[in-house]
Amino acid sequence: MARMSRTTIMADEALLDELREIAKDEGISLGEVIRQGLEWRARGRRRVPSFIGAFASGHSDTSARVDELIAEYIREKHACR
Repeated sequence: MARMSRTTIMADEALLDELREIAKDEGISLGEVIRQGLEWRARGRRRVPSFIGAFASGHSDTSARVDELIAEYIREKHACR
């Protein structure tokens, strides 16, 4: 088992209540629920693929519109949920 470090987090009471309910339903500790969430977040972190920038997009304004394009992608991704 990996060496564990103790830390303190701050969270909204409603979120903690929800996490406690998950822990109770699954028969595990609140700490384990939080660790699972942290591991899930760390694994899901998107890394920039090495091929980014290797091809022409066909659009001359892509670099100027990068923030707009990213925001549009995020809106579309959240709309699908």
